[in-house]
Amino acid sequence: MADKSLASHYEEFYEKASGIPQQVDPKEVDFFAGLVPAGKPLRILDLGCAEGRLAVELAKLGHAVTAADISRGQLAKAMDLARGEGVSLTAVKCDIESGQGELAGKVFDAVFLMDVIEHFKNPVAALEHIRPLLAGDGTLYIHTPNVFAMDRLIYYLLRPRKLVDFRVARKLWDFHFQTYDYMTLEKTMNFVGYRTVRAVPTRLSVPYLFRSRLLARWFPFLADTLLLACGKAKPIDVDGQIGFWEGNRPPA
Repeated sequence: MADKSLASHYEEFYEKASGIPQQVDPKEVDFFAGLVPAGKPLRILDLGCAEGRLAVELAKLGHAVTAADISRGQLAKAMDLARGEGVSLTAVKCDIESGQGELAGKVFDAVFLMDVIEHFKNPVAALEHIRPLLAGDGTLYIHTPNVFAMDRLIYYLLRPRKLVDFRVARKLWDFHFQTYDYMTLEKTMNFVGYRTVRAVPTRLSVPYLFRSRLLARWFPFLADTLLLACGKAKPIDVDGQIGFWEGNRPPA
């Protein structure tokens, strides 16, 4: 049998891994749910909902929540959790990189993309498919590991030439295809037609010393994770940019 890569068999492997809990920190789930304004029911899409803990918390706050995921197993767990908590969810199987599927034509006041964008093989396609789903004044919340976090920088300083083989099981902690720092993610979103309205502080860790929310308030782009609240905006004017380069090109 030919070797299978995650890239070519992602849905199959993700379905197999659906029994592994994804949203394991209830405080983090509560923190994410608190990002949306209280007191006004919103239409919310939790895209890449995993076992549905965030979707259920949002529904408990009175919002109309659609839980979408590529995995039928995860969606089944989300619906079971919702029934157990006495709330209602709409479940939709969707591979947003390929298209909107059953989400086409729907509009949401908020879209949550929490710890999902790093799994995309084609994040630009996914962001383009999400954009029509977001209301004009809606907010896209993105949470993702920060490649520019202090622990990564310290690792490179202490082991400047050490190579890593992630085929060794104990070294592979996730199934992430992409990694982002703030500027990389912002530029990607600006090309598609979003801009960051607010960078929400998470936590900033210095390994073996401390983990601090206060430091993350001062240096949110050095925190362990990036949490961005984004709105729709005009995409980068590429024609204008080309004209700028042509008009300001230094002599050869």
